[in-house]
Amino acid sequence: MIARVLGPLRVTMNGVSVVPTALKARKLLAVLILNRGRVVQRAAIERELWGLDVPMSASTGIQNCVMQIRKSIGHALAGGPSDRLPKETLITEATGYRLEVPGEQFDIVGYHRLVSAAGEAEARGDLSQASAQLNNALKLWRDAPLADVPAGPVLHPHVLRLEEDRKAVLSQRVGLDLRLRRYAEVIGELHALVALNPYDEVLHEYLMLALYLSGRRNDALAAYQGVRTALTDGIGLEPSHRLRRLQQQILNCDDALEHTFLDDRSPHLVGA
Repeated sequence: MIARVLGPLRVTMNGVSVVPTALKARKLLAVLILNRGRVVQRAAIERELWGLDVPMSASTGIQNCVMQIRKSIGHALAGGPSDRLPKETLITEATGYRLEVPGEQFDIVGYHRLVSAAGEAEARGDLSQASAQLNNALKLWRDAPLADVPAGPVLHPHVLRLEEDRKAVLSQRVGLDLRLRRYAEVIGELHALVALNPYDEVLHEYLMLALYLSGRRNDALAAYQGVRTALTDGIGLEPSHRLRRLQQQILNCDDALEHTFLDDRSPHLVGA
């Protein structure tokens, strides 16, 4: 099985899609993939499919969704060499259902493997390799997680966690590139990122550093004014002490700036 959740839901077996057309069945398949190898309790399935308004016919509805998924799996298996039965892939347990398939071709598994490899590379001091591995991990993202599956109360925390993880990995990769002195290379990307995340002070800090260390001191100071305006007008807060200190060091043309700020941000890769 090839499963992709880092974007619209895409699941194939033997080159044939096994994603049902019915929305509830698609949601169930997404929950099963994100919990691959673990039993998804019937109560959790009910919450995802119906929220707080669970109908008396919920059990039958779940069984129908399972049948649709198994039917799709059966069509896919019929075109390949495997003699595995759909019920051996989507397994009925006493308290719920479990998807039993290898995860080697799941994009989320590959993503975490690359992030882990980046952590190992950073630990041994190979920052270039760490940056490359994180970049490869980020390339697996095609869109927002499960972009075509409306997330209910069970899927929603998974989606939020994945989005936060992607944001943290992206920030870490930019930090590595700055430590590798790739200042000019990340400026355009950082401009786009701060526009999407106007209150993220780490990204604004990186933008200020990249601009200043590229010889664009005035632009770096303008970037500070931009984040200060966004914070005060948007949420009524002043920039953090760290960001204000960075502005002051840029004003003073502090020679130690390149090392002090980037060294403070260097440890702990996400997922390492």
